[in-house]
Amino acid sequence: MASFIMAGRAQAAIFIVLSTLISLVLPPLGLFSGAAIALITLRISWQQGVIYSLLGSAVLAIAAYFFKQEVVTGILAGLIGWLPLVFFSTLLKQTHSWERTLQAILMFSIASVFIFHLYQSDSAVFWQSILEQIKPAIKEAYQLDNSQTKELIEKASTLMTGVFIAMMSIASTLALLLARHWQAMLYNLGGFGKEFRQLRIGKNPAILMVACIIVALFSSSTLIVEILIIAVGIFMLQGIALAHGIVNQLEMKPFWLVGLYVLLFFLLVQMIVLLAAFGIIDNFVDFRRKIASKTKLK
Repeated sequence: MASFIMAGRAQAAIFIVLSTLISLVLPPLGLFSGAAIALITLRISWQQGVIYSLLGSAVLAIAAYFFKQEVVTGILAGLIGWLPLVFFSTLLKQTHSWERTLQAILMFSIASVFIFHLYQSDSAVFWQSILEQIKPAIKEAYQLDNSQTKELIEKASTLMTGVFIAMMSIASTLALLLARHWQAMLYNLGGFGKEFRQLRIGKNPAILMVACIIVALFSSSTLIVEILIIAVGIFMLQGIALAHGIVNQLEMKPFWLVGLYVLLFFLLVQMIVLLAAFGIIDNFVDFRRKIASKTKLK
């Protein structure tokens, strides 16, 4: 895929158009269009990244028109999803620092929560109106009656801003990681693995998250909880990178990582929280450095 994207402008445009259209049916595959835009930004320029973001947004606008939806909504969906990714890709390209890039993603996501709440004075009502549109699907998925479904929607709507922005930030980060992997496959074979295993967010964001946890324990602020939801998603990635780093340093068998991802699949929420906790702690302890120093002493 990476070689096809970088083969020329026509190939890149075809890939982004097709992956964007496919994502309308299978949303998780939208990761590939984002990764393609990030790869173009990393390898060529942010200007080219913006051009292909506009192309993808135009595809969404045309699809919205044919499905009798708001055309503006399609354009905004693309721009909101891809323009920040262009910025983060440019930051990574210029700084060569995942730490600064992840900090930027975290701070941008937190700022987005505040901006959304300023724009929507009653965010719960906004999300209830969205969730009501998929009420039958929620009812069927969780095998609930009408009253239980209504109660679930009311509870979920209070935190949906944080959940939605957390999903967006994780999607952007995964797209950027995939783009970096593709870049390494083409121009720096083996470089991504080493880079990913050293991934960390930094002590200051970790201190901020610990402070938020303490505040959340003694208050009922949904805003703090939403910030924590976003942070958990980002720090989870450091937890995964930590696991990869330890397995590599100790020369452990790959099935340990397979086991990790199996647990992540079957115990999603519990494993996300656990990995995020280790990700936060790692910024204070630096497990990988300690293991490296002990390995040298042997």
